[in-house]
Formats: sequence, structure tokens, C-alpha cells
Amino acid sequence: MPRTLAAGELWKKLTLMRLVRIATGTIGDTTTTAAITGSGAETTVGVTAITNFTAADECLIIGTGGVEATKIGTVPALAMPVSPPPLVPQAVGARFVEGIEVDLGKIAQNSVTWNATKALTAVFEEIGDAPVVYIAGNAEFGMEFSLYGYNGPNIQTLLGYAEAETGTGAAEATAFQVAVGLPGQALQTEQVFRIRGLRHDAKILELDFLNAYFEARISSQLGREAPAQLQGAVRSSGIIFRQWT
Repeated sequence: MPRTLAAGELWKKLTLMRLVRIATGTIGDTTTTAAITGSGAETTVGVTAITNFTAADECLIIGTGGVEATKIGTVPALAMPVSPPPLVPQAVGARFVEGIEVDLGKIAQNSVTWNATKALTAVFEEIGDAPVVYIAGNAEFGMEFSLYGYNGPNIQTLLGYAEAETGTGAAEATAFQVAVGLPGQALQTEQVFRIRGLRHDAKILELDFLNAYFEARISSQLGREAPAQLQGAVRSSGIIFRQWT
């Protein structure tokens, strides 16, 4: 994402916000046969099997480096084409598994913000007044947003639970139902949170929040003078920024 010093670098609008997580059912699920360097130049990833993978599948690479999302091309023999090339180094034997994009619905206007923190600890000596050095802590990334989609699956998602809805919604006796906070409920698995938007120069920007976990921050006002919203907050150990025409 080179600097152009142009007004066109301004963010214009959000166009997509989704989760990329492990798909369900009969899916492609294999392991890598070589280490991934994360150089951003590897257009294929060696895998031990290609069963149940299909061209254009979203996939997750899960290993020693954490979690990264990519998309595969036409499935060949054990050399899986990936785009974009991975940026996260992984040791041999990383899990390469089919994923799915989950759309959370309508996003409240101007509600999406992201932040990064990295603490610095000052080290002082007895004589001097200024720090001798600063010791850098670990970086952490976060994102907050609000949804207009007021439904059971969104409530479960924003609280970190796996979506599990029952019923048909045809009547009270068969109402759609979800539960949250019960002992033994399934939690979400590894996932990447993805937002995409446009700059004023029409270039596409994409942010992938890696190793994404939801932090419960729901506080929802139910009244008639404002649309009810569901607040979401994500914490992440890394971000990948992408830009293309």
C-alpha cells in the first residue's frame, strides 16, 4: 500500500464486513507438506490431500503462526494455488481447511472503528531524569461496530458462541430459538474478521483481523425513537492490509 500523498487515499465507504471461519459438513481438510515462509510470494501451498476442495473456496491456514485466510484457485494435484499469497509464516503440518464467509447483515452508519495498542515500559536509572530505554510490549488490535440485524444468530456470534438456531419461526410453538451462556455451549472456532471498502481513488482496501475473537460488549436500547442495534467488538493478534485496483 504505497504512499501517494494524494487526497485519493482517503477512505470513502465500507462495502463488506464478514467472518471467515471453518465450513461445516463434508469439507476439504488437510495439512501442509512444507513450511510457509510468509514472504507474500508463495502462489501455491503443498498439501497432503485435495479431497472435497473446489475452485474459489475460502480456506484457512491454521498453524504455529496463527490463522490466515486465503482463497484457492483451480484444484490441482497437491499444490494448492492460493490468492493472495500467505503473509503469515507457518511450520510444516499446518492445517489447511475449507472456510466459509459469514455475512452479519446491515451495519449501522459510521459505527465501524478499529484500533491498535502497544504498551511501552520506560526503564529509568537512578541518576538521570529521562528513560534509558523503552521496552516494547505486545501489539493488540481491536475493532468495534454496530449491527441492525437483530436476530438470534447475530447475538450468539457477538457473544462468541457458535450459531445454533432451532425452529422454523412459523408460530410460537415452533419459534426460532437460540441460547447463550449455558454450560457446555460450543464456542466459535478459529476465524478471521474481514472488512473491505473503497478509497476516493476507487482502489479497494481490505483488512483481515487474524486470530479474531469476539469480546462481549452488547448494550442494546429497545425503544421507538432509534433503531435497535447490536454492538460488536473483536480482538485480534494481527492485521493484514491489502489494496488493489
